Parts: sequence; structure tokens; C-alpha cells
Amino acid sequence: MDTTFFYTILSGDTFAGIATQINGCKGVTAADIKAANPRPGVALAGSIIAIPAKTVGASPLNYTVQPGDTFDDIATHVNASAGVTASQISAANKRDSINGLETGELIAIPRHTQKLDTTSSTTPAENIGYWDKTWHRVAAPANATMGLAFSGYSDPSKALAQSATVIANLAGVKYITLGGGNQDGSFSVPILDSINSAIRHGAFSHCQGIAYDVEEGSSGLSAAFRNSFSIAKAASLSVLVTVSHSTPFGVADAKTLMASFFSDANIDFLSPQLYTSGSETSNDWATSGGVTWDAYKDAKAAIVPSITHANLYDNAQATFAHHQVKTAGYIVWDC
Repeated sequence: MDTTFFYTILSGDTFAGIATQINGCKGVTAADIKAANPRPGVALAGSIIAIPAKTVGASPLNYTVQPGDTFDDIATHVNASAGVTASQISAANKRDSINGLETGELIAIPRHTQKLDTTSSTTPAENIGYWDKTWHRVAAPANATMGLAFSGYSDPSKALAQSATVIANLAGVKYITLGGGNQDGSFSVPILDSINSAIRHGAFSHCQGIAYDVEEGSSGLSAAFRNSFSIAKAASLSVLVTVSHSTPFGVADAKTLMASFFSDANIDFLSPQLYTSGSETSNDWATSGGVTWDAYKDAKAAIVPSITHANLYDNAQATFAHHQVKTAGYIVWDC
């Protein structure tokens, strides 16, 4: 898919209506756009400006400003998509209709001349992982490069006991997950100390990595996590950190903790969870703790979002790209 810009869904939108608006703006110039949006310069990235229609009777197009945009850029983007069809927008976003998408959600607008592949991702994912739950075993995706045994426990002895059978049958690089979204998965200094001790004593020697599922925990754990990641790397274990949405929901100083995660070179993969219940049929882009998706562009780790279904990766990839974040694959919750 060759995306020229992203459109912010408004109430009552349809793919056909969006295509009509775009096509009605064919031939628009930077001067036209500037005249329709009187201001000293282009609005801030993320703002919505009006693109005036050039066709009599057509409606203006609401354009979401992208980082670095100029009026010339915007005119180029819109004209590159002029002629796009509803089916092309549908294919670019891997959806039959706009139903199920929320007002304010971003969709990709492709070039109308681009023949779209409706069966594969925008860019082949480098890393494809899956969560294999200890209480509900799943079949690994055929192209899986990493498998994560998930028990929901942060206590290493409990996680190891629950995950033993699962780990043995994982596809790809084998990770044991420590942590989860309730009290059983909460982190504290004593828990991290016990994890470090288990690493040093070879308790994870049958694994190739540790996935720290950080959703709940005590405040002031940045240094303790950094130490644990360092110990894991010294033991030749890959380190993956996953958090609830943009930041751990149950950590009081989550913004400080995320800043530490973003700057930590010992984290190989950072996986924000784009869901809450795990049964969502579209990505949930909620943020919390004062951490926006733009902050992820500064991460040293590779970004591999966790999504409920593999067919949501195109949307994840496109939306992160809008925030200048390059993704390196995904992890699927519901195989």
C-alpha cells in the first residue's frame, strides 16, 4: 500500500463519501489551501484543516496535518490520491466498510493509481509473535518467529511451574512471560530480586528470552527494572517488555518508568498492547499516564505492538508511522 496521507474519521463518514470528498479536491493548490485556512503557517501535526473543493458542489476535505507538512506537501498528498475509489480505501485499510471504526480514528488514504494487495501486510513483518496462554493453548501462526508463554504471574517460581509445558512447545524464539494485568502479575523490588536470582541460577535456561508484562506495580521501579534487564542480557536472554496501551495502567509513576524503558538499550522489543479485553476487533489507541504514541519514536527497542488479530497489523503500522514510529512486527493475542 502506498499511503499518501491519513484521514481522521468523522461522524457519518463512509468510504464512498471520503473518496468523493478527496476526488472533489483534485487540482487543489497550496495557495487554495492557504486561503481556506488563514493562519501564519501550517497547523500543528495532528490538527485538522479544510482542503477546499475544486469541483462545483463537492464538500471540503478534512485533512489531518502530518509532521513536517507544508501547504505544498498537503496539495501534493491530496492530488496524488485524487481518483481514489471506495474499494481502494477499503483495501488499504483491510476493512469491508467503515463500520466498527470510531470517530477520530485514522485510516490510510492510498494513491489511486496503486494496485493494492488485499491479502498481505503493507510491509512484511520482521517479527511475528504470539501469546500462548497456560490455561488456553493455541496453535502457533505458520510464520511465527517468537512464542510467549503467558501465565499472568510475576513470581518466577509460579510462572515457571505454570509455563513448563507451554514453553516446550513454543514456535520460534521461546519467551517466558513474567507479569500480567492483575495483582498476581504485579511487580515490586522483591519480585524483581527473585527474578534476578532465578536468572543467575539458570532457572530460565530452557528459554531464550523473558517477556516482562508490566501493567501493575510499585512506584520507583525504574532502576530495579534496568538492573533486571541487564542481568537477563548478561545471561544471553532476549528482553521483551510489554505494557498496557501506551503505559502501565497500574503504576503511579508510569511516565517516569516508560522514559526509562524508552532509553534502555537492554530492551530488545517493546510491545504496547493495543487492546484491553483481548476480544477487540479493532486496535484500541487509548493512551494513559501522560505518555502519547509520539513518545515511542525515541525508543531504543524495536516496536512490536501486541494486537488481537494479525489482520490489524496494517492499521497498527500505519498509525504508528503517522507518529513517526517504525514498527518491526507484531505479537498476536488471539491466534
